[in-house]
Amino acid sequence: MRNHTRVATMWGILFRVFAVALALGVLVPFVDRFLGSAVTAYPDLDTGAVASILSIISGAMVTLAGLVFTALTTAMSLGITAMSVRIVPVFQGDRVIQWGLGAFTGTFVYSLLVALSIAVRDDAYRPWVGTVLAVAATLASGTMFIAVTVRITQQLNPGMLLRRLAHDGCNATRYDPARFHTHADVVETRAVPEGHEVRRRGERRPGGRTNGDCVLAVNTPRLLDCEDAWGMRVELVPEVGSPVPPGGLLFRTSAPTSPEQHRQLERAVAFGDILSPDNGPFGAIRAMVDTALKALSPAVNDPTRAVQALDQIEEVLVRLSPRLSERRRDVARHPEAVLLRRWGHTWEDHVAAATDEIRQFATTSVQVQRRLRALFTTLLTLTPPQQHPPLRERLDALDRGIDGWWEDPLDRRLAAGTDAQGLGDMAPRGDTGGGEV
Repeated sequence: MRNHTRVATMWGILFRVFAVALALGVLVPFVDRFLGSAVTAYPDLDTGAVASILSIISGAMVTLAGLVFTALTTAMSLGITAMSVRIVPVFQGDRVIQWGLGAFTGTFVYSLLVALSIAVRDDAYRPWVGTVLAVAATLASGTMFIAVTVRITQQLNPGMLLRRLAHDGCNATRYDPARFHTHADVVETRAVPEGHEVRRRGERRPGGRTNGDCVLAVNTPRLLDCEDAWGMRVELVPEVGSPVPPGGLLFRTSAPTSPEQHRQLERAVAFGDILSPDNGPFGAIRAMVDTALKALSPAVNDPTRAVQALDQIEEVLVRLSPRLSERRRDVARHPEAVLLRRWGHTWEDHVAAATDEIRQFATTSVQVQRRLRALFTTLLTLTPPQQHPPLRERLDALDRGIDGWWEDPLDRRLAAGTDAQGLGDMAPRGDTGGGEV
């Protein structure tokens, strides 16, 4: 289960490429030495010139890596300032950036080792294979430099970044939660009110890094196996999605647990950041809402960016609607699965998280209010009737707020309109715009 909920790290690809380059830098000189002695017609090569070229390549790769790192940190700083701190995982998990930095680092290490092997070998050494691989790695690094530059530039584009958040959120589920709901009703009925407490250990990974404190998944079959093997009853205290800080209460057991049993119980629970786009649509929605709220703040004052965020929020909600409808039908078919009912956020939770704060902060923006109306109207036409009440409730809230938020009749009329562009479709329906220009 933990393998399915593990968040991709930034250093994984870099370390693998570094290790491969290190291995090639050590082994390729032996291959060249073997081929030079086994192949009679093995071509000659100016090892001095090759060593100089490899030294230049090594220096260039270090420079490229430094430039990319500087550009990356600058982009992250600008993104945090102008949009939201939640965009950091987007940069951190970007595969193009990771492979680019890996290519620069790997080429540097490989070229340095091959150049060193030339320096310590005799004059008969002809590093043809090493040179060909170095040239190929250099060309690949040049290509990756272009790709990384384009990707960082794209990430600074608010529209493209919001689309990336929406895409990542909708495609973030790496596992099927239903697998871990086996016998969930049995676990739910476990109650040991006077039992022995099992608290989450306050361990930290190297560097102080943690995946998060929220309960993302519970391996209920493992809990039941532990009960059978240990002859005790185990009560799961927190709900899925609730935060459990180090030292927080995880379980109650009917008998004392040993340190090893404590570890096994804790391994049955996966923790993470419920608000990260990597962990599902809810986290992506919250990241986009944060971006919209930053855009609506007096310091930024960019309602058009808030409209862009609503465009992507609408797409996520439209794609999410059938998933939640299917889950609702699944719960109806299995009324005993209490834990399944509490597994994730409901449709109303998603609608509230996606629109309520924007609606409250957009009381001075006609553009955002019109786009919100269009979002609710679109969802009413694309979602099943059982998902309509929270949408109609928020449309009614917008209607009630018109008189309180706007004094001028023109502003009231505009704020009561529905416009998917915000302020791009001002003409009433049926008006062809054929009047005098």
